[in-house]
Amino acid sequence: MEKRKVLDMSLGNPLHPFRSVARYAFQQAAHDLNKYRFMNRGHSDPEILPTYKAVSDFFTERGIYPSGWSGLPYNYFSLLGGGTTEGYNLITQLLIKDVMKENKRLNRDLKPAILMPMPTYGFFMHQPEQWGIKVIPVMRDLEKSGIVTKRELLRVVKQAHADGLRIISYFDSNPNNPLGTIRGEKETRALAEIFIALREHYKEQDKQALTLWQQSQPDIEMTLLDKPIKIKPGHIWEGPANRVRIIDDMVYDGLEYGDKKAFAFVQIDGLFKDTFTLAGPSKAGLASLRGGVVIADSNDISDLERLRINNNYFPSRPTLAALEAFYSTQEPFATARRQHFNRLNRDHRFHGLFMKALINGIDTMAEASPADKKKIIATCATLELCTTEKAAKKLKAGIKGVTVITTPEAGFFHVLDFSILRGHTYQSPRHHWEDKKPFADHYSLIDMLRAGQDIQSCNASWMGLPMDHLVSRVTFAIPLADILEFTKRLQKGIQTLSPPEKQCCAAANPVPAL
Repeated sequence: MEKRKVLDMSLGNPLHPFRSVARYAFQQAAHDLNKYRFMNRGHSDPEILPTYKAVSDFFTERGIYPSGWSGLPYNYFSLLGGGTTEGYNLITQLLIKDVMKENKRLNRDLKPAILMPMPTYGFFMHQPEQWGIKVIPVMRDLEKSGIVTKRELLRVVKQAHADGLRIISYFDSNPNNPLGTIRGEKETRALAEIFIALREHYKEQDKQALTLWQQSQPDIEMTLLDKPIKIKPGHIWEGPANRVRIIDDMVYDGLEYGDKKAFAFVQIDGLFKDTFTLAGPSKAGLASLRGGVVIADSNDISDLERLRINNNYFPSRPTLAALEAFYSTQEPFATARRQHFNRLNRDHRFHGLFMKALINGIDTMAEASPADKKKIIATCATLELCTTEKAAKKLKAGIKGVTVITTPEAGFFHVLDFSILRGHTYQSPRHHWEDKKPFADHYSLIDMLRAGQDIQSCNASWMGLPMDHLVSRVTFAIPLADILEFTKRLQKGIQTLSPPEKQCCAAANPVPAL
């Protein structure tokens, strides 16, 4: 029997490669691949100076640059050869090393923590944990498009302080992965108020810690202009982790379907010094080149560059040329970028609508226009080799037992909710010799989707959610035929579940008191 292909729905790859940028990158790189590039001389290297100019001009137009400046200076950003994940890794190391240094300097016992709205991607949780930074989940309000409310953030901060933790960072992606929502100006400013207040709160704590330390130290006598004086050494903590550092991951910037744009924390006056902004071309069709940019205060950029010496010298030449072409505001690059994003976002949006219609039912989708629905029905009819009437009937029915709970404004992911099936039972394809199991957790989804239907997905625990959450993230940046095949396997997998047995009498299942 021929083995059917595995449908890998967990991928984070965009639908179309950015071919024109890739061609330019490798053509340029072919001239000087025999040379090293060093980060401390990057600004003055005539071969890659255009990359710095392109990045600076792009983010200046985007409104991302330090207050008091007319644009983004070259020493306020660093070019990455490992994508935004490299930048995140370096930032994490920078923060934890600063905490360790401060603990040693004043004999403190700071226990660092990072706030992280859920769901998110597993790498961003595991990275700080391995450096000893406690990850504190912040639950989104999924009934309000997955926003982080000020009330929830305050609750989490108070609990962290009660647990003796020092919050050193806040990480989020905007536009969001996996929900596809866009954090606008109102939500960003509301969260920023809390971080600014925490900055002042921690400043007072650090002053008190310094005072206590100085009181415990013997006075040191020195001579100045032949007059003996007594001084107490030490200074207030002013390292990169002494206040809440916001890590604003904007790698999905530009992948919006409509006119709504992501609002960056650095666009708020007074927050540039507190923020690391990550960006890059990966999700626009250049994932394999692993390019990226981290924007921050010049002192932090210098520290990050020094940390990177332990990892590599500089991004590869093809990556630098790709960053130049991707970010350039000059022609023909600007037109190529606009046309590519138009195509990418148009196709991502339609693929998302097509998947949601097949699962939820086409009549449930307020976000789909009449023209969208007509195209969805015609596409389904073409793929199924059937009439539009039959396709419309299929799309009206949807799939019982699973619901798409996302209405993305950007990106290319949906989150599926299987919680209505909780309590059903199934025969595990992996443990077929055992009795039926309850459909109750992460492993249930693995059994049904991966083992049962050859579907690879990103389940709850991969996204920082508890194991018993019956949700899964899937990509729709795949061919339409594969989306249709995915929904067929999904329906087949659900049909293997058995509903809970009904109780034989009312006493066995009493009505709860009101």
